[in-house]
This record gives sequence, C-alpha cells and structure tokens, in this order.
Amino acid sequence: MKKITQDAAFILHHYDWSESSVIAEIFSQQLGRITLVAKGAKKPTSNFRAVLLPLQRLELAYSLPAAVDGGDIGTLKAAHWASGYTLPQGDALLAGFYANELLLKLLPRQDPQPELFDSYASCVALLAHQGKTGAAASANTAALQGQTAWILRAFELLLLRHLGLL
Repeated sequence: MKKITQDAAFILHHYDWSESSVIAEIFSQQLGRITLVAKGAKKPTSNFRAVLLPLQRLELAYSLPAAVDGGDIGTLKAAHWASGYTLPQGDALLAGFYANELLLKLLPRQDPQPELFDSYASCVALLAHQGKTGAAASANTAALQGQTAWILRAFELLLLRHLGLL
C-alpha cells in the first residue's frame, strides 16, 4: 500500500458505490487523476459528506494499492476543505463541470501533472469569482458570459498544451 498524507486535490466526479459509500474521481497534485472510495461518506455522521464537493480545493489523505495488487482504486482516509472561494454559480458552474469532464476524459490515471493542476486551480478560482460577480450584477450578462467563455477556452488550450497535443 502507498500512503499519501497530504495532497492538494479536486473532486472531479463522484457516484454511489454502496448504501453508505461513494467512489470519487480525483484530480490530485501529486498523482494526477486517481479513483478513491470514501467508505461511509453517505452516512449522516460522516465527515466526508460536507467536504466531497466538486470545484472545491481539498487536502486529502489516502492510500493506494501497490501495482502488484492489480487494483487501481484507493481508499480515502481524510479530507479537509482548503479553498478560499465558494462554488461558482450560473454559467460559471456549467463551465466548471465542463472542465471536470475534460479532465475525466483526457487524463490517464496516475499520471502526475503538477503544472496542469495549477492551471486547473486558477481556472476554478476565476470561475468562482466570475460566478459571484455574475450573481451580483446580472444586468450585463452578455459580457459576463463572454468572460466565462474566455476562461474556459484558455483552460482548454492549456490542457491541450500540457497533454502535448498543441
């Protein structure tokens, strides 16, 4: 077993695994895209319940099986909220989910991408700020949608560059 005690990460997607557990697709700073099971995360008393949200920077502790074990799903041990911004709203939220889908579809598992992680973190922070200003000033919606589109297009180009496709 490989144990990681502190790793900055984002939840890309999570889905139910059993009555009380979820499987989470994670974008980690140290290991890239990984899959972790959060046992008991759906229980009312679980600490994971309020933390495992998409587009939020987290500090995770987890363990991964060794390569000889044949499995690629690790176990989440602890998760702490580490971001200083709120969830994006409106078009910025949809753009954030689109960025998550891009990472899910294009990144191979356990391929460290620290520069891409920083680019993604900047994209999410800008989208969170964009969503907040978009909710406060809805009179100029065309300009705000344009800014959200520019943020998303810039991230797409950075993603393609980091993957060696551009």
